[in-house]
Amino acid sequence: MSIITSNHQDKNEISSTINTFFKRFNLTAIAAKSNARKSKGVSFLVLFNYLVTTIFSNRSAFRDFQLHQNELGFSDKTFRNLLNNGKINWQRFLILLSKNVIEFIRPLTEEDRKEVFIVDDSIYERLNAKNVELCGWQYDHANHKNKKGFRFLQLGWSDGNTFLPLAFSLLSSSKKVREADRIDHRSHAGRRKAQAQHKGTDVLVELLQAALKEGVKAHYVLFDSWFSSPKMFHALRKIKLHAVCMIKRSKKVYYRYNGKWVDVKTIFQTEKKRRGRSRYLLSVCVESEMDGQVLPIKLVYVRNRNKRNDYLVLATTDISLSEDEIIQLYGKRWSIEVYFKICKQHLRLAKYQGLSYDGIFAHTVTVAVSYLILAVQHREQADDRTMGELFYLMIEELSDISFSEAIIQLLELFKEVFENELVLSEETLNNIMEQFIQKLPQATQNQLRWGA
Repeated sequence: MSIITSNHQDKNEISSTINTFFKRFNLTAIAAKSNARKSKGVSFLVLFNYLVTTIFSNRSAFRDFQLHQNELGFSDKTFRNLLNNGKINWQRFLILLSKNVIEFIRPLTEEDRKEVFIVDDSIYERLNAKNVELCGWQYDHANHKNKKGFRFLQLGWSDGNTFLPLAFSLLSSSKKVREADRIDHRSHAGRRKAQAQHKGTDVLVELLQAALKEGVKAHYVLFDSWFSSPKMFHALRKIKLHAVCMIKRSKKVYYRYNGKWVDVKTIFQTEKKRRGRSRYLLSVCVESEMDGQVLPIKLVYVRNRNKRNDYLVLATTDISLSEDEIIQLYGKRWSIEVYFKICKQHLRLAKYQGLSYDGIFAHTVTVAVSYLILAVQHREQADDRTMGELFYLMIEELSDISFSEAIIQLLELFKEVFENELVLSEETLNNIMEQFIQKLPQATQNQLRWGA
């Protein structure tokens, strides 16, 4: 009985912390703007608080309901209806909440700090997903296997110290296990399902446009080689964003250099490299042309100090950046890898067993909100300037990612090389994730690690 009482107390503490977070960042107004409201019965905030609480309790909402149904004032059908509600604009809900958190973080950093959007994707695996709506076969480049599930495309924001999830889409594939039910493009649910069947690069631009429309600002967009192409560079410049990314060492993509159309490998082979232990091997400016528009691009070739013939190619559309700044900026991208790992290992991302696309999408929003709560706690634990005006004046701001850290993270990419893809090692990601968790309050650490 003492264990049950302790668990009950922990759940009440978690619920209280979540409710405080909701009030602090004005979730009531955000819910109203996102059409997340109920005309009768249990309020949206109560139900959403319950769903987020179950994530930190390391139980499914249904299992938790079975244990505490006598204490709750609603049935399991009530929160299931909320998850499957196609009228809620979950994408806008998450963007507006993240925007409020950004407004809390932004005063803690200097104005010259370069804020960035970060984009990446990961496999959202659903085993035995024969009846899951829009679930399809996805190729996992890390394990070289086809898996049933979704392609989890995530857009985030970072100031170099704190990563915040902004918007996402669960992409289907041409090889669907189950087609979607009738899609009404006038509804939020219909637009979500239609977007899930678009090309990933097009959805990336749509997510960025949605964030910019709500007033979320950043200087650059960071992404890896899977999204990099001349077409993407031009698309980002149309919405007045600069790219900082890694590009593929492909002989099929050409850039204009010294009046000739050549690939990045040819440029590397023909140009003289910097000697000694320079931080990079080569830096050149090239041009990309599309629909009559010429776009200058700066390429930076980064050396692998452990293997002479290995190199990475970084690119940016902001040619005013120095080589060191490009490397340092790209180093900020690794925070999204930590986000994926924490969501999958600790926040029950792929544990939801619902069959509807709307329910899976809503559950993913609750996971993102759970991470936002952790990110705020992490920042408050690490940054003394959050404690008040006196501390703000006396304490220095948290440092941006250093150049040496960026170089180390880049070098980790050389350890595991797959076909046209470079990934961080499992050990490195676990170490980074452990550092993140260690800076959280002890009670939160215990909840995350319980049952892991």
